[in-house]
Amino acid sequence: MEDKLLLQDISKSIGLIFLLERRLEYLFDKVLATSNLTAKQWLLLAAIEKSPEANLSIQDVAKRLSTSHQNIKAIALNLEKRGFVSLFKDKEDKRVTRLAITPKCTLFWQEREGQDEELLLEIFKDLDYEEISTLPKSLIKLLKNADAITERIITKEMSHLEAEDMK
Repeated sequence: MEDKLLLQDISKSIGLIFLLERRLEYLFDKVLATSNLTAKQWLLLAAIEKSPEANLSIQDVAKRLSTSHQNIKAIALNLEKRGFVSLFKDKEDKRVTRLAITPKCTLFWQEREGQDEELLLEIFKDLDYEEISTLPKSLIKLLKNADAITERIITKEMSHLEAEDMK
């Protein structure tokens, strides 16, 4: 019985995570509309800006955001036209395109800082300190598990394709 209740809670949590992702994207799209940005563009800028590594490749960002190279490139090209990022070829491997934030992007983050802090505090207002402080740890564990499962599925698919090619 306890396992069944645990599975019900897990299932409910997964549904709520998906719902929360949708709601947050909608909310951020509305909030960022005044800056003429979407939540996905904001997320790409945040991934580049918050990375400890300089000049991430499009592929690096795609992997971090669990999306395709093509999606990141399309978003990045749009942001480049508007002066938020610069795209440039890697010096050692010309097939690799790298991304860097621009001074305009840095200014954008500085101007938004207070607004974003207010919004985040409002979103989290009903959680106590302990709930907020444990949330990132729990989400990172879930992300790691999801990544491991994804890697296992990809490996299995590749093995299956290789076996098919051998026939």
